[in-house]
Amino acid sequence: MTLRRIFPVLAALIAAASIAASALSAPHPGGAGHNPATNKLEAAFKVALYERSVSLDGCYPQPPLLAKQLKAKGFKAGVAGGPNSVRRSNIVFVLRQGNTCGHLRMALRSSTGLYILNSASGNIRVAGRRGFRTDPGLSGPARSLTFSTKTYHLNNPEQQGRLDILCPGKRYPLGGGLIVKPPSNPDGEGLYPHSYERLGAQLGYHISVILFDGNPSSTTPREATIQVMCARGLLPANPSPHKTVFIKQGETRSATARCPRGQYLISGGFQRTDFGADGGNYVTESRALGPRAWKVSGGAFPLGGGELTAIAYCVRHKGPIISEVSGSTPVGAQQTATASTPTCPNRQKLTSVGFTENGSNAGFIVGAWFNNDGTASASAFGQFGPVPSLTAYGYCMRVKGG
Repeated sequence: MTLRRIFPVLAALIAAASIAASALSAPHPGGAGHNPATNKLEAAFKVALYERSVSLDGCYPQPPLLAKQLKAKGFKAGVAGGPNSVRRSNIVFVLRQGNTCGHLRMALRSSTGLYILNSASGNIRVAGRRGFRTDPGLSGPARSLTFSTKTYHLNNPEQQGRLDILCPGKRYPLGGGLIVKPPSNPDGEGLYPHSYERLGAQLGYHISVILFDGNPSSTTPREATIQVMCARGLLPANPSPHKTVFIKQGETRSATARCPRGQYLISGGFQRTDFGADGGNYVTESRALGPRAWKVSGGAFPLGGGELTAIAYCVRHKGPIISEVSGSTPVGAQQTATASTPTCPNRQKLTSVGFTENGSNAGFIVGAWFNNDGTASASAFGQFGPVPSLTAYGYCMRVKGG
């Protein structure tokens, strides 16, 4: 078994942190934010995800073994019973408390607090502090809608990047998008997303990507433009509902995150897909499933697998908040195609996007994004064959003053 993706991933995390530094604000005192402590935990979690993806039973390694594996990758690591047992600073501790086959907790103490990563909830939190906002979130109406973009460049085969963009003027992120140029090559070389999710502590949007290339002798540089739609008046509950599944090699699976009772969806996203030229898992669907749930689906290569997490961003509200527009197109084998939606109805505004391959696992999603004319688009490449129907979704809501 080859050591798939670990060293490129760690290098990419370092490079991405440097690339995105100008876009990052200091972490909010109630949340983790993006800082050296969370960077280290995220990088350690990537190792854990890899080890799970190539395991025969689909489980995380037991804490002593995972600590040993982390040390082999250059981390200072250890094992602790629970968060209260973590005394030394700048060491990644794998926690025995709560550790199961599909549930991992790690902790790291730094000068700014004790940071705890929980694979089940999909976040990093500072122990003893409340979240940026606590349940059940702030309801609307949304107002003062703004739209921002930021462009990154990836040049090297299998390079991974963390793309971040912040909302202006203390607005809250509603949805985000990704536009890739140029499109995928006929052999599949291209830039593809590993996650679509809002930044909670920093009030922005985050998309992780890979410049996938199975033939690295001549890689075409790619431009990735990340978008964020922001507004005042709507802030999702914290923590947002997450649902994670593990996709074994060759499998296709789905996960659905559901809003709690009395809360309704404003948008959603996904995280944790992780594929490269030598295998892994990839997303094929990320969309609303009615007014109170967000569904994601994915497939896995014949080699390796990985986790897939659905995220629902919900607020307390008297009834449904978003409406839906959609458009579909077929995708040919070894071809790229783009589906687009109509504009939003009844003077509503487009605030988030989604996509689905409608049950197929033959395509790589290239991105989903906002267009200047008020429509949404989604693009896919037929990596493993044709995709009979790719659907782009746009989610609309009433917005005051924007």
